[in-house]
Amino acid sequence: MSGDTRARILAEALRQFAARGFDGTTISSIERGVGLAEGTGSFYRHFPSKRAVFDAVVEHELARLRAIRPEREPRGADGGTRPLSERVADDLRFLREVRPLVEILIRERDGMPHVAERVRDVLVERGLAGIAGDLATCGERGGEDPAAAATVLLCATVGYFLTTEFFGELPGGVDVERYAGTLARLLGGS
Repeated sequence: MSGDTRARILAEALRQFAARGFDGTTISSIERGVGLAEGTGSFYRHFPSKRAVFDAVVEHELARLRAIRPEREPRGADGGTRPLSERVADDLRFLREVRPLVEILIRERDGMPHVAERVRDVLVERGLAGIAGDLATCGERGGEDPAAAATVLLCATVGYFLTTEFFGELPGGVDVERYAGTLARLLGGS
C-alpha cells in the first residue's frame, strides 16, 4: 500500500506541477488530490518536502520517458531502412508523452535551472546523438552533416508539436503525415 500511495502522490504532483507550477501547488492540494487526510503527516511518510516530491516527479518522468522512448534503430521490422517520415511521426507521439514534463520545464526553467539541465541532457542531447546516428547510418539522410540535420529535425519537430499542442490547431492545417513526409524529404530521407 505504501508504494501505491507514493505512486499516487507522484502522479498527482506531476499533474498539479504541470498545471499550476511549483509555487501554485501545495502539499495540502496534493494530499486532497490523492485522498489523504490533510495535515496528518501522511504525505511526509513518503516525501520530506514539496521540493523533494518535485525532484522525484522530474526524475520519475525522465526514467519513464527513457523506458518508453522507441529505440532509434535505423532498420524497420522487415530489415530494410525505416522511412524517416515514420521516425518523425514517432517523435511527435513521444512528445505527447513528454507534455507534462515540458509544461513543468516551461514554468520552472528560470527558478530551477537543474530541471532544465536534466531535461536537456535526457531529451535534447541524447536525442540529438540518437538522431544523428540514425542519419549517418542510413547514408543519404542528413547529407554531409548529420549533426546539423539532426538539430533541424529535432527543432522543427518540437516547434510543430508545441504549436499544435498549445494553440490547439494544426499549423497551417498540415497534419502529422504531411508534416513528417515533407520534413523527411527536406532532409533527404523518405
